[in-house]
Amino acid sequence: MSRPRIAVLGGAVAGLAAAERCRSFADVDLFERQSYDDKRVNCGEAINDVTLVPLAKTPENGFVNRVDGFDIEVYASTDRPPGSPALRVSRLGVEHGYITDRNVLERRWAERLADRGVGVHEGANVTKSRYRELVADYDYVIDATGQPALSWKVAGETDRYTGDLVALNADVRGDFADRDRYRVPRVTFEGYVGYWWCFYKGPDRANVGIGWAGDERPDDYVAELHAACDRADAPRPDREAIEFYTIPQGPSIDPRDVRPASNVFLVGDAAGIANRYQGEGICQAIRSSVLLGDLLDAGREAEYPRRLYRSMRGEYRLAALMRGIWETTGSPEVVAEVVAAVDGLTVEEVTREPWAVLGRIARRPGLVATVARRPAMLRRVVDAYADRWEYGETAV
Repeated sequence: MSRPRIAVLGGAVAGLAAAERCRSFADVDLFERQSYDDKRVNCGEAINDVTLVPLAKTPENGFVNRVDGFDIEVYASTDRPPGSPALRVSRLGVEHGYITDRNVLERRWAERLADRGVGVHEGANVTKSRYRELVADYDYVIDATGQPALSWKVAGETDRYTGDLVALNADVRGDFADRDRYRVPRVTFEGYVGYWWCFYKGPDRANVGIGWAGDERPDDYVAELHAACDRADAPRPDREAIEFYTIPQGPSIDPRDVRPASNVFLVGDAAGIANRYQGEGICQAIRSSVLLGDLLDAGREAEYPRRLYRSMRGEYRLAALMRGIWETTGSPEVVAEVVAAVDGLTVEEVTREPWAVLGRIARRPGLVATVARRPAMLRRVVDAYADRWEYGETAV
């Protein structure tokens, strides 16, 4: 029996993971529009579960700093001098966490795939006409091109996506050796719907960035990043080194739309599945690709939209509720109390296990009362548990 032919569009982690899973039962070609030698990727460099990546965890493969957890700092506002005390600092643990050089990780993963028989095509910009040829020529096409997906661009229907998060970041050099905490990255909330971060890559290098999840966005993104670095006593990145990213506000597309044609499937950001609360999407992207590969291998690909949504539903709901507390109260003090409640949990629990978080919050009756008396928050609870999102009610 002949093996199916699969084209994977997009060579970042979602596409690499799809090619990795599918190569065992199919002939796979991966198309990446850039050269891996020239590719610069600074976003998504904190990977909370590196067991999902089939590479040795060495600096040569891009794994530069094994981390024990993340410190979550809450401040009353951005109007504060450097060195001001936080309202609260809590720590979330990770069992298999690394800060990575993602461009190195992706290049090494692509090399691994090429060594194992995957056709890795670098500098392959897939145009609309080329896309149609691939859909016709291959048994399956896996679209890992980000939000909005190339598949929906070709169809002229990018408005199927709703909501996004904006982030910008860059690597900086500095002396972090005297901070014995460089194995514990920092995430800072400062009164707006978003956060600043510093992910240490070692004693003299870090990735700094800032992101916004709410409707209010700054007029000058770079100036806001520089100001946040000043408040945190961190080096400012050079303007030309800063990268900008658009991240899905998951679920930012109807789950039924992750299969835009009978032989075309979306994974990762293209499927709109990043976390709407804190923007995390790397592990989610890999898991979506592995799930699709499992179903293709079993001949059950029709189940993919439903199975993907159900695998993410708990995370979607929890992220909606956590962000709702943030937006409906507008109170850094309330956010600080929520952060205090989750102290000691793992990132995995905070992201994917609603009852672990809600159980901690339930132990704080004052916090529950503050949140529960807000009608807007109650509407969010109902909408989240009725699966009502910006694109409408899903039926999967």
